[in-house]
Amino acid sequence: MTRLGKPGKNSAVNSATISTKGQLVIPNRFRKALHLQAGEKVSFSLEGDKLILQREQPKRARLVRGKFGRPVLVAPPGAPAMTPERVKAILNELP
Repeated sequence: MTRLGKPGKNSAVNSATISTKGQLVIPNRFRKALHLQAGEKVSFSLEGDKLILQREQPKRARLVRGKFGRPVLVAPPGAPAMTPERVKAILNELP
């Protein structure tokens, strides 16, 4: 479990109210810690009486803002390494 905030405090505990539609707001500090953005998918699982929320692992490459705000293409876990040879082969396959 990721701890946020001042040491010595149980800062990982926070509360929210479930709406009549079953929705709940993830506090900003937790969204930032997990780098969650609007539209991203999360998955839920149960461990005893605890609900575990995890960001879903993307199955496709995605474009994110890197250092200095530049766009960076991030490959999903398990994707083959992008060597110069692989890039050339992909480019040669394009019409």
